[in-house]
Amino acid sequence: MMKNKICMFGLVTALAAFGAHADPGDFGAMPGLWKIQVRHVVNGKAGAPEVHWHCVDEGADPWVTFAAWTPAQGECTPTNQHRRSTALTWNLTCKAAPGASAHVDFDSAKHYTGSVTVEGRGEVTQVQGDRYAACTSPQD
Repeated sequence: MMKNKICMFGLVTALAAFGAHADPGDFGAMPGLWKIQVRHVVNGKAGAPEVHWHCVDEGADPWVTFAAWTPAQGECTPTNQHRRSTALTWNLTCKAAPGASAHVDFDSAKHYTGSVTVEGRGEVTQVQGDRYAACTSPQD
């Protein structure tokens, strides 16, 4: 009986440790300190990057963490969100940019690229994220 309890505890512990990777619907991005570069595109040319640093917690909501940027016009509401293990896609309802859509695609658990496209204007925002290290404090 005691042996069964120990085995069950080990199984539960292993599932808890690896549970995030067992479900194919789980999002495949690593927690840690991320450098996010956002570039606004004007007349087909990407501008200088705006660099943002963000500490991503284990189990963070990918919609809040990796899909938090919008076109330069701002004031947009995400709709029609689709999530896969390595990608997010969504539409944006914006006051100044009707017909906008966005995506984030991870080529690894430590790197992604994405963009916002506006109907009739093409790509208006580019984003790239790179994980640098573990977070060392809540202020990271």
